[in-house]
Amino acid sequence: MSDQVARVYLIDDDADMHHAVRLMLEPRGYEVKCFLTGSSGLEAIRRQPPDVLLLDIMLGSPVEGIELGNRLACDPQTSNIPIVMISSLSRAAAEDLARQIGLERLAADEFLEKPLAPDAVVEAVASAAAHRKAT
Repeated sequence: MSDQVARVYLIDDDADMHHAVRLMLEPRGYEVKCFLTGSSGLEAIRRQPPDVLLLDIMLGSPVEGIELGNRLACDPQTSNIPIVMISSLSRAAAEDLARQIGLERLAADEFLEKPLAPDAVVEAVASAAAHRKAT
């Protein structure tokens, strides 16, 4: 990223998580927009893609976040958006869940386990923003 403010979207069905992530990222200059559902987040992504997406695995269903991440990664219009998956599951458990629903892998550039450590969130977002995939 240059001097431009990185736009971060968070899709998580927990409003408290929205508040916590804002407290972690906004003081560091990130613009944070939060969405409670995968469908509202997807609509916003289609209108104005973020620089980084924080995506909870368990939304309306236990695999909605996994499915949404895969959908974004497979779509040429959104495949360049770095995805930081967040979950109360371990990465290994999330990858197993992805395989159980027929996916080869979890579409995550970074993975963070809840409860989120502020430094880990800032580091993952900064890394993802710096290494945003070329279109």
